[in-house]
Amino acid sequence: MPILFMMSFDDVAERQGKYLAELLNKLGHAGGGRANSAQDMDLGNMFVYKHLGSMATIGRYKALVDLRESKESKGVSLRGFLSWLIWRSAYLTRVLSWRNRFYVFINWLTTFVFGRDISRI
Repeated sequence: MPILFMMSFDDVAERQGKYLAELLNKLGHAGGGRANSAQDMDLGNMFVYKHLGSMATIGRYKALVDLRESKESKGVSLRGFLSWLIWRSAYLTRVLSWRNRFYVFINWLTTFVFGRDISRI
């Protein structure tokens, strides 16, 4: 049975965290964090969730990619090997350092060429 691994394209919690960090920085710079210092301050627009898409790997070099805002809207919706390559590319962009990206890529390449090592020591 294949393992399903979902990756939400730009996680909601991550975007909410960035929004909150910017808001708290704005409050800190404006009033220095003193009580009631931001009562009359314009805090900007509220956070609004916007679905940017979903990706899932389903095993055996296959994946699902759905970059539509909703089922009714137009956009990219793919499956198969090409989706798997897109998913892998998106995953690499989420790895922070170039060194780790290189290690992950080399690991994927050796697994693709030689298969998984299932031996146990």
